[in-house]
Amino acid sequence: MMEFINIKGNTWAACGPVNIGAYVFNGEAVLIDSGNDSSSGRKILRLAEEKNWKIKLIINTHFHADHVGGNAFIQKRTECGIAASAREAPFIDMPEMEPEILWSGRAPKAISNKFLQAEPSNVTLLLRPGTLIEGWGLVIVPLPGHAHGQIGVLTPDGVLFTADSVISERILNKYGIPFTADHCSAMETFDMLDSFKADFFVPSHGDICEDIVPVTDANRRCLNALREEILEICSEPSTRDVIVGKLAQRHGLDMNLPQYVLIQSTVAAILSPLIDSGEILCSFNEGTLSLKSRS
Repeated sequence: MMEFINIKGNTWAACGPVNIGAYVFNGEAVLIDSGNDSSSGRKILRLAEEKNWKIKLIINTHFHADHVGGNAFIQKRTECGIAASAREAPFIDMPEMEPEILWSGRAPKAISNKFLQAEPSNVTLLLRPGTLIEGWGLVIVPLPGHAHGQIGVLTPDGVLFTADSVISERILNKYGIPFTADHCSAMETFDMLDSFKADFFVPSHGDICEDIVPVTDANRRCLNALREEILEICSEPSTRDVIVGKLAQRHGLDMNLPQYVLIQSTVAAILSPLIDSGEILCSFNEGTLSLKSRS
């Protein structure tokens, strides 16, 4: 059963499919993300009310539907503010853009569902890296990679909510291909987290921990392995769809349109620096993009 547990001081988390954070002071609460739909929002609001917390603000770590899906319900019931980074905020205000950007155009209904498109909510505060949220002492930490404008939240208790910058090794082993928007930024974020000073780390998908290094190591190995797989697949001329298909087969994934667009985005994020460095060469054959490793 989902419930808020105390991590340290005024910092709490409700652990579930997406871990939701709360920083509480004098009976008022700032939430860190809101879950994947109105049902999640209703549950989080009920848990807060049971503790007599008044929700004043939701900080969204990034725009993905499983993190902002409860926004609309909670905002309508409490009139709370919503804060997000400048790069993520437009997708929270206009969530139809998430499936559209994944599809590179108007999205089919199969990916325009609550798993990839939350209800719209109103962002009232734009956050910059290093922002100190006045009156709360919460520090905004940039964590790009999984999403371009993804942020983490460091509480005054020394607890860092790390969003989807890393996910647990258990989940990595289950799915094998984590969603990544920017491969190079993700690797830089892993390096930064390795030396980050905090008493506790709270990934959105994974276990609360005091040492983040084993988790960053697992995520770094996973992305490096995918990079090597793509280079090996491209030892023969390959299209992006061929790469996606071969990765899906190798990792035992049952494909559908949502799974396809998510894996395709990760492949694109890994391909971009390989193309820029010349490790993968682009050519066109009868109008079709062909990708081949240089060596």
